[in-house]
Amino acid sequence: MNTRVILFSAIISAGMSACGGSENDTSANSEEFIATAEENESSDNANGERNSKGNYWQKMVMLDVRDNNGTIQYWQPLPANWKFHTHSSDGVSLTGPNGIKVTDFPLQSFMVDYTGNGMYSGMQMRAMPSIDDLIQQDLIPSASQRGLQYVRHYELPDVSRMNQWYADQLYSVGPTTKFNKAYGIDWKDADGRDVFAILHVSSTKGQYSEMWNYRASLLEADPAVFALAKKQYIFSLANMRYNLEPIMAYNQAEAQRIGQSWDAFNRRMAANQASFEASQRAHINKTNAINDAIMSNWRSSNAASDKNQEQFIDNIYENQNVVNEETGQKYKVQQGYNQYWMNNDGEYIGTPSNTYNPNLDDNLNEQNWQRLKQTD
Repeated sequence: MNTRVILFSAIISAGMSACGGSENDTSANSEEFIATAEENESSDNANGERNSKGNYWQKMVMLDVRDNNGTIQYWQPLPANWKFHTHSSDGVSLTGPNGIKVTDFPLQSFMVDYTGNGMYSGMQMRAMPSIDDLIQQDLIPSASQRGLQYVRHYELPDVSRMNQWYADQLYSVGPTTKFNKAYGIDWKDADGRDVFAILHVSSTKGQYSEMWNYRASLLEADPAVFALAKKQYIFSLANMRYNLEPIMAYNQAEAQRIGQSWDAFNRRMAANQASFEASQRAHINKTNAINDAIMSNWRSSNAASDKNQEQFIDNIYENQNVVNEETGQKYKVQQGYNQYWMNNDGEYIGTPSNTYNPNLDDNLNEQNWQRLKQTD
């Protein structure tokens, strides 16, 4: 079994699930696990022997599950006559006597993007429904195509604890909330025989997004051994033991990968921010230039309008604009004279003569007169 597949599946759905609070025992190959059946089951059907209390028991051994490189990923307690299958084209992962078969279905992964900016484009977006809605919307239609009729579902607490334990061992980026549950689902096939499915549901919720997924496995067996096979299968999932070395190696590689991703992300964000600020400056400069041009045109238009208004009023009152060339002060005087003079008291005189100078007039020689220039 591929290491990346196992560990990646564990991140988003806690893989085959986690340790329920007990210690991982990596030397568990030598242990034996006992599964009991109801007293009315026959020893032939149970493939075991009676214990001292009259119950049927069966020796269970820790089977190794390895990746493609031969590294043990975990140990799973199963009857000695059950067999693992890897890379099967039909999804069958376990088989045993009396028609025992476990079929694994593909992982279904989804995401909820809280940012609203599409930073997780390419992911399948879907809000996580309740378990009842998930079974109604996804599993029952799919199972119906296989001729299965839904009976009921229920949580498997021991398997849920194992799933949660394993998910908690895996590296996470920032504060996250992890949810991992396992549910048993009972079905009837077209012949009325019992069929059992186990549904693993997992969610990892962070500040900006939530990743969630589910995957299911289907257990089928002859009616005579189905009840015991179901107990053995559930027991095996609740009592898996994980090899810690691959987990530590995965966490180290993931931390390094995420660190590099954050560096690249921060560089992209800095470049985007610089580009945004430059575009904002260009936008502001362009806007200011447009506003200045508009205001300039407005002022020019107003000035022309004011001047026309002033000329209109001056024509009515027969006024003439003049200016003191020394001070630049402007005045309005009565029209009809060639020259205008003003004294220090603001009094003016107008004369039709171009040669008259009141400063040379003996009658006005005690005052200083300043010539005013006519202007528009």
